[in-house]
Amino acid sequence: MEKTGASMRICFTSDFHGSEAHYAHLTELLHAERPALVILGGDMFPDGREPDPADAQRAFMRTTFRDVLATWHRNDPALQVACITGNHDWLTTQDELRAFQDQGLLRWLEPQTPWNCNGYNLIGFPHTPPTPFWLKDFERLDLPADPPPTDSGRTWSIEEGRAVIVEGQAHFTQQASLSELLAGIPEIEPPWVFVCHAPPHDTGLDRLPDIDEPVGSRAVRGFIEQRQPLCSLHGHIHESPGITGRIHNHIGQTVCINPGQHPDRLHAVLLDLQDPAGTLVHTVYD
Repeated sequence: MEKTGASMRICFTSDFHGSEAHYAHLTELLHAERPALVILGGDMFPDGREPDPADAQRAFMRTTFRDVLATWHRNDPALQVACITGNHDWLTTQDELRAFQDQGLLRWLEPQTPWNCNGYNLIGFPHTPPTPFWLKDFERLDLPADPPPTDSGRTWSIEEGRAVIVEGQAHFTQQASLSELLAGIPEIEPPWVFVCHAPPHDTGLDRLPDIDEPVGSRAVRGFIEQRQPLCSLHGHIHESPGITGRIHNHIGQTVCINPGQHPDRLHAVLLDLQDPAGTLVHTVYD
């Protein structure tokens, strides 16, 4: 069984897509519940529009998001903040997150370097399997043998300093798959938490309306089966809890959680890492 640590209450949510109302509701929740740590699971910023879509995310981060972080720290100076990116985030958001980290405003969770918070090691993984959406910076094939999609999309070119069109087959065949990226993550000292934008396959956390099959990542599921973190926190598939009635499931000893998200009402969870399943509370379903 996974080693557990001391009591630490956390809040997890994901997929705001720049909704100022959701940030306001989250601010109220944090002020009322006073968790030790809040984790943001990716897709927290607006997509942006042509001709400079990444500029909208940078502008949002430097104004609205920074103001939110300042409010959280003013309301509760002891609150820790951590986050990952998601498939709707441009690559340049990581530069902004590094700057916020340098300023002590948050911790950007990476896959290769665990962050220890109150005795728990946390890593983050932003990548997802291909989607129909136009941003492709954090999309990869799930498994190496998967057929690449042929639709075009956009990635951020560091060399050109702008979003460029990429063809699906060329883009996905030139990148390592999720399973290959996950295989490169070093062993993590327990107790540890896996914050991963894509939910694991066939867990009741990865269902979409009008699609008969689960859409979660097989690579993520395989990684969890093998590595067995204490818990894994996911987003990406907003509608799944409303379809399946599930916000958590087990893969072996790992408690996997996807709170979902809704345009009009904040979906978030609160839990104590000492007993994730036994303390799990949802803002909508409980």
